[in-house]
Amino acid sequence: MPSAYNGLPLFESGPHRFVMYARGQAEIPPGRAATIQSPPQPKWQQLGLMPQSIHVVGRLVADTEEDLWDLRDALTAALTATPSGGTLEDGAGQVWTGMWLVRYEEKGPAEAGRLWSIGYEAIFRKVP
Repeated sequence: MPSAYNGLPLFESGPHRFVMYARGQAEIPPGRAATIQSPPQPKWQQLGLMPQSIHVVGRLVADTEEDLWDLRDALTAALTATPSGGTLEDGAGQVWTGMWLVRYEEKGPAEAGRLWSIGYEAIFRKVP
């Protein structure tokens, strides 16, 4: 099963990894104020669960520069194409529903060799 977002194999052209960063409670440490108007608090304040965040880090790889632009454009189009959360699949059986593609960032310039490629990071969040 290939990795995909809403059934589109956006990441399959090259190597990629799914990464989950911090999970759990959002907190304010002791001695910090929750807002500008509030005084510093003497103990940890729990703000609630952080939204689930999945990062896909990888490289888009294509035979030609034109094909690489098609892959880049497909990821960019997915930023605005889904009016509601979609399904993110990692290709190893893990599925996350209700995920929004909130950011796509390219890492460095496109590189040309036998193939064209560019590094990227795509960030998905579960938005209530």
